[in-house]
Amino acid sequence: MTKYYNPVRLFFGEQQLNNLVDIVQSCGGKNILLLTGLQSLKKSGYFVKILNILSEYDVSVFSEIPSNPDVANIAKIKNETDSLSYDLVLAVGGGSVIDAGKALVALRGVEIKSPEDIRNVIREKRYGAMECPLIAVPTTAGTGSEVTSWATVWDREAEAKYSIEDAALYPRAAIVAPELTVNLNGYMTAASALDALSHATEAYWSKNTNEIVRMYATKAINCITKNLDMLLDNLGDINLRTKVANGSLFAGLAFSNTKTTACHSISYPLTLKYGLNHGVAVSMTLGKMLAMNEDSLIEKEQFFAAYGVSSAEEVEVFIQKIYKKAGILSRLRHHGASRTELAGIADKSFTPGRMDNNPVDLNKQDILRLLEDIY
Repeated sequence: MTKYYNPVRLFFGEQQLNNLVDIVQSCGGKNILLLTGLQSLKKSGYFVKILNILSEYDVSVFSEIPSNPDVANIAKIKNETDSLSYDLVLAVGGGSVIDAGKALVALRGVEIKSPEDIRNVIREKRYGAMECPLIAVPTTAGTGSEVTSWATVWDREAEAKYSIEDAALYPRAAIVAPELTVNLNGYMTAASALDALSHATEAYWSKNTNEIVRMYATKAINCITKNLDMLLDNLGDINLRTKVANGSLFAGLAFSNTKTTACHSISYPLTLKYGLNHGVAVSMTLGKMLAMNEDSLIEKEQFFAAYGVSSAEEVEVFIQKIYKKAGILSRLRHHGASRTELAGIADKSFTPGRMDNNPVDLNKQDILRLLEDIY
């Protein structure tokens, strides 16, 4: 691939929330639908601050978006917000909140009566006009959803994961304010950052990689690996928060043009079956997948220099160190998996557009061996 595109207007750094009114005005919004998660934004105090900033606007609030929303959740959110006359969506939260915002934009004007309607619309790509602007404000440093054009929607009943994808779903603007991540505990700080590290690494080796992608990817890897360990010892350090948030943003810019690869493809059934946090699920295979993909790396020395290591084994050592410091369980058996289930997980690990984006072709036996390694 020899092209790069990302239209999101970015505002990043401390106090960037102060630009929110100007950003809303530039998007032409008057009636705002504010989406948040269940509790964290209110606990942080930024919920009230955002409402105060937007006091001159008509703001409707939906604050019941769960982690990893599935088709039933999206149908419920849409039905409960359809009666609101909003012309702009402001999604403030983690990747689940921002993805829910994208889903609402895509489904605006589409009649949805049940989760099955959601499934059918996604399969058939029968989206609406997607004219409602979205402003994304992440409160975690990991998902990169603020600069991508797709949204993840889960389907627990069917044990499936879907993507709503369209260039119109790039947020109109994104505010990356590191102070919004200060209240994250060590576990969520590490898991989010490891998700971003996986985005950057997978973008680097993706079949769709190019020089611009690798520039963002190496910068992201360097920002995260140089600062995450120290951040876990100093969770309130805004300077370290800023560096890791920048790493997450660079990773988002990298994989926004490549999509992810095998690590993410394998992670989906792990999250669906065992409830693994997404950042944990993707990073559990990252070091071992690197060893499998190593010979396909472009400018291998540049890649390892970004990590500050000289081998794939050292990358795995870094990940395990972060796991230990953050209290993340590193084996599938610790998350309730049994060895007899691994073959079924391997069968469901071949997500189109992800597994076939990996630089090395992998079969079921390859995945099964990898799952055995992390069991």
